[in-house]
Amino acid sequence: MTEDSAFRLLGPIMTGPSSSHTAGAVRIGRTARLLYGKQPKIVHVYFHGSFADTWRGHGSDKAVIGGLLGYKTFDERIKEADKHAEAAEMVVSFKKINLGRAYHPNSIKIVIEGEKNDSVSLIAESVGGGDIVIREIMGFKTEISGGRVTLILRHMDFIGTLSKITNIISKFNLNIVSLKSKDIPNDEEALTTIEIEQKAPNELEERLSKIRGMKMVRILPKITEGEEMF
Repeated sequence: MTEDSAFRLLGPIMTGPSSSHTAGAVRIGRTARLLYGKQPKIVHVYFHGSFADTWRGHGSDKAVIGGLLGYKTFDERIKEADKHAEAAEMVVSFKKINLGRAYHPNSIKIVIEGEKNDSVSLIAESVGGGDIVIREIMGFKTEISGGRVTLILRHMDFIGTLSKITNIISKFNLNIVSLKSKDIPNDEEALTTIEIEQKAPNELEERLSKIRGMKMVRILPKITEGEEMF
């Protein structure tokens, strides 16, 4: 057994009874917060599969709220996350949903209502040991596990935008491992996800944000063995 497989078996340091239903849920909520870029105010959470059956008993609701508040898996405040949400003036609703057989039984859909058309949505799976996989962002199918630093870019679907993005990344001597780009359904925008090997410098986000038609730049740090996500 490798060190990595041992960590996945044991799971992360966490508050709660289950790495899948608690730690994974915290990380999914925290990912949604990072995508939104600030403290959410109105959030809709939809539980699928086994999450839909057990979220109250396993505290998955408080776990998601904790992540939306920016807490990490070991934060003791998760136990009273609902109270902290009230203090932060964040309203979170919970419902069951059937996403279909294509999704893992431990899946959560999160929709954050924003202002000025800056709402975000994602579907993510808690696959065990606290690990998650982001399967959808803004209606765009993805497969982001956090194994590498990941850039999430929402932009107008202009000709030449991708070349501008990759040109800026290359100027920082960053190696692109994967790049996926697709039009957002029912919109004239595109969502581009890029995995890079190195840590992203602070200036990268600023430079990418200046590209014409760029609407959102988010950088999700790598999940390294034994470290707390983000």
